[in-house]
Amino acid sequence: DQSKFQLLTIAALYSSVKVHERVALSSDLFSEICLRSYTAEEIEAMERTLLNGLSWRCNAPTAHQVGLSILSLILPYVDIPEVTWGFLMDEMKYLTELAVQEYFFSTQRASTTALAAIFNVVNDTSTKEPREAIGAFLRVIMECFDFDDSEQITAARRRLHFLAKPDTEEDEIIDEESLESLEEFVQTITASNSSSSHLKRGLEGHFCYERDELDHEQVVSPSSSLRDISSEKQDSSLHFC
Repeated sequence: DQSKFQLLTIAALYSSVKVHERVALSSDLFSEICLRSYTAEEIEAMERTLLNGLSWRCNAPTAHQVGLSILSLILPYVDIPEVTWGFLMDEMKYLTELAVQEYFFSTQRASTTALAAIFNVVNDTSTKEPREAIGAFLRVIMECFDFDDSEQITAARRRLHFLAKPDTEEDEIIDEESLESLEEFVQTITASNSSSSHLKRGLEGHFCYERDELDHEQVVSPSSSLRDISSEKQDSSLHFC
């Protein structure tokens, strides 16, 4: 039903403004914006339906926020120039925002999109040392937490690569040299035992675990953050969902 879908879209925007913006807009104003196609009561009723469907979980972390949280875990353990970190954060943000254009990514966990973006950016890094250092610790992080399997992340990487570079031929995307699989990527990058153990010990205490109503264990993100991105992260706890 096109009319109901349009009403749902308006209610979603109405609710998002109340959650994320400093100034909330009234349902009456939204009704006027849509030329009274829907009344304020209809918008509010649809908002309640939407929130009930989401179990009132209105602050789910975005892929960008999850990506920042993952990068914040790596920062203390690698010696990489600030300009490289700036490039990684900017490109990761660009790719996670670009992902909203593709329906496929709406069906994926935010952490899957975040990891796909980070791996693609790291893979495009021209210098070998940052690529190997960051990749090694990403591998350790993936071993520590319950992310999607490598096949799903690789599929997301391919989609994201094609979305960012639409002129790329399909055979170029599949080609190992242009976009190697995640499995091969992480296997070719080995972290030393001491570095891996050090990182794993460092991760303890950064995360705590909560169980939802279905008794699923969820990982709450660290309170620590990148020096230059703390202001960008919201004060709510992030989950690798």
